Amino acid sequence: MLKTLIFDMDGVLVDSMPYHVEAMQHIFDQMGVYMDQQLIYEREGEKTIDIVRLLLEKAGADNGSFDLEAIVERYIEEFNVIATLDPFVGMPECLEVLKHRYELAVVSGADKPIVHNVLNELYPDLFSVIVSGDDIDKGKPAPDPYLKAVELLSIQKDECIVIENAPVGVQAAKAAGLCCIAVPTYLEHDKLSLADSIVMNHDLLIDFLLDLRSDVPKTCIKRCAHPVKS
Repeated sequence: MLKTLIFDMDGVLVDSMPYHVEAMQHIFDQMGVYMDQQLIYEREGEKTIDIVRLLLEKAGADNGSFDLEAIVERYIEEFNVIATLDPFVGMPECLEVLKHRYELAVVSGADKPIVHNVLNELYPDLFSVIVSGDDIDKGKPAPDPYLKAVELLSIQKDECIVIENAPVGVQAAKAAGLCCIAVPTYLEHDKLSLADSIVMNHDLLIDFLLDLRSDVPKTCIKRCAHPVKS
């Protein structure tokens, strides 16, 4: 029996990744260090401090020469200054309908202040459980964030569906033994091939969510949830 829908935030609920990239770019420019923007999109969903570490490594910089936590703090401040966030069209209305059918939760790799600020502003009073990157030791692609959500929700693994848009998020959900639907917001859909099903845009995602049946999780785990994979 389907009881819960668990959403990633950036790229699923909110069109926010370009602002995350811009904020981090500003910080790296100030440090005089090259930053590979594509890596942020490809590693979206990981804890911010882990992404910073990878960016520095890819740039050939010595991690030991930088205060990673200070970089994260500066990035959060910069993001809050520059970000003008909008929900994906139709998603708030969709979730208003879904909240009367299912319990809703969010699992995000973003930092706690950002996650709660965004959700309070754009999706108030919708989610019973919110897990941010600060709430766990090992972030996506490890299964820990989703396992924590399942524990907090007091549900069985076959009683929920995860909605993701990032490769590491899909990997985390599947490693946790959960059914995962993916929407390729910022990357090509073949990057999300581990998902049980792929919906190609948010319009199709909304249609899928509103058309969910109570028996979906079990069939989804068998990779035949809904004929939407492309």
